[in-house]
Amino acid sequence: MDYKLLKSINSTADLKAVSESDLEKLCYEIRQFLIEKVTQSGGHLASNLGIVELSVAMHRVFDSPKDHFIFDVGHQCYVHKLLTGRRDMFDELRRPGGLSGFTSRRESEHDAFGAGHSSTSISAALGFAESDKLCGNDSYTVAVVGDGAFTGGLIHEAINNCKPDLRLVIILNENGMSISSTNGAFASYLSEFRTSKKYIAAKKTTRSFLNRIPLIGKPVANGISAVKNLLKRLVYKTNYFEDLGLYYIGVVDGHDTSKLERALQRAKELNQSVIVHIKTKKGRGCSEAEMHPEKFHSVAKSKSGSTTFHSIFADSLIDLAKDNEDIVAVTAAMGLGTGLAEFERSYPNRYFDVGIAEAHALTFSAGLAANGRKPFVAIYSTFLQRAYDSILHDVALQRLPVKMFIDRAGLAVSDGATHHGIFDVSFLSHIPEIEIIAPSDYESLRKSITYAYSVDTPIAVRYPNSPESEKINSNFIRSCDETGIKLDFDPSRPPANLFVTYGSVAERVIDAKSILAERGVDIGIVLVEKIKPYDNTVNFLESILSSGSHSVYVEEGIKNGGAAMITRDLLFERGALNGVRFDIAAIDDGFANPAEKCDLYDYVGLSAEKLAAYF
Repeated sequence: MDYKLLKSINSTADLKAVSESDLEKLCYEIRQFLIEKVTQSGGHLASNLGIVELSVAMHRVFDSPKDHFIFDVGHQCYVHKLLTGRRDMFDELRRPGGLSGFTSRRESEHDAFGAGHSSTSISAALGFAESDKLCGNDSYTVAVVGDGAFTGGLIHEAINNCKPDLRLVIILNENGMSISSTNGAFASYLSEFRTSKKYIAAKKTTRSFLNRIPLIGKPVANGISAVKNLLKRLVYKTNYFEDLGLYYIGVVDGHDTSKLERALQRAKELNQSVIVHIKTKKGRGCSEAEMHPEKFHSVAKSKSGSTTFHSIFADSLIDLAKDNEDIVAVTAAMGLGTGLAEFERSYPNRYFDVGIAEAHALTFSAGLAANGRKPFVAIYSTFLQRAYDSILHDVALQRLPVKMFIDRAGLAVSDGATHHGIFDVSFLSHIPEIEIIAPSDYESLRKSITYAYSVDTPIAVRYPNSPESEKINSNFIRSCDETGIKLDFDPSRPPANLFVTYGSVAERVIDAKSILAERGVDIGIVLVEKIKPYDNTVNFLESILSSGSHSVYVEEGIKNGGAAMITRDLLFERGALNGVRFDIAAIDDGFANPAEKCDLYDYVGLSAEKLAAYF
């Protein structure tokens, strides 16, 4: 496709110059461009197809970067990026050092606030708006929030702190879950009426006039407001946002650029905190994505086999639940991503999706466990961070048998720094009572599920977002089941050089061993599956390490406080490192966020070549 109109948009000034009659054609070109690029590179498609007209209207009404645009989660920002001079970067979408799949302050001045997790937008927007007020700036802050984000408590904490006198526009994009009772002809009429210039001017003039009348003016104005609110409640029901003192405009058709521009212009003219409630359709312009938006939320770059660690987890849990009615499954808005949607089909009464509320998911699970259930909580590693306090105080401190199955463990090459699963081992290792397991294959995962059910203590099982590795399966021919360790050498004749590792990075360790073999270096690999308690690994290594040996612990996680550092420190305390060189190859206290295009594993020092260089 030629994309004639889209190619003429190289700045927001170019967009403002587009005639109203050409906007529909421009929106069509944007959708076709997104479908073409995202299906090639992978990325979030349905949410971006649904926000095309809104993004266009925002940039025509407001003035980015002077006005601050803040997108909740950030995965709905692709159109915003297209309209702010980054069209030619889409061939590098979601590649390390390329165009981020989320907003990124480092990437553009138009990205006011970076985000990869949900429900943060209004808190951040409040910070911007209050800062502008303190400095006397006349900038506007515009937060774009999907209705799904309202399942997160942080959104409500932020709204509770909104003040009416800020240049703050919160756009509630209702694209899936209905959170409002403002439906029907009367609601449509009220929406049109409340966005008219005459209505807003009359309201301002009347209140201003009444407030100037000595003694009785303000009481009369307040009385009118009270009567108005009473009538509104009787006829129109209550409005959550207006009850909190925010001006409400809605519901607006989110695919009508003229209506959107008019609503946003009115919100801008009010010079106060405003909620603009719009309705859009996810996947707009792509029939298959419209019918199945959940399947097109994130489009994979390439299709691998349907079997992955999380599908094995779901299938195994379903089987185990047949004979164990105390098993329940909990997720935080990631039923499809974690595989638990299949559990829901089998046991709908024992499945709980709590929404984007990770801390609640863990404390809720603690309550289930305290009352006799066996909750299995499936959650992405990057989102588990949000539940740290709940894990520590509500689960571990009470030694409750909550089973945390941690998906997307390790580096998230496409999604980038906000989604890396590289901190969970470090922060969970320092919480007492919790076991940590990293199954290397499907059979180990199945055993972990059965074991997790059998113990009455907290347990964390982590695995990657991928199929099992044939390379790993075929390399480790010896297993020490009682210690949770697999070997590729005879433990009675250990080599002087060792790699120690866990998780899917073992593939790169195996490749490093092959490189070293070509150089004549004999080396063995210790694959750890039971990470914590650490005594298992430490006892085994102590038994095979000898003076003059050299070991490298390879960890696809943060170095500080990670498994490698804890293992090394325990070995040192026992005096097991006398004459032994023990190195750590891990992510060295950074966010694994390269500025230039690169191989991410090489960037963090975990490529096969970098690992081989230790010997």
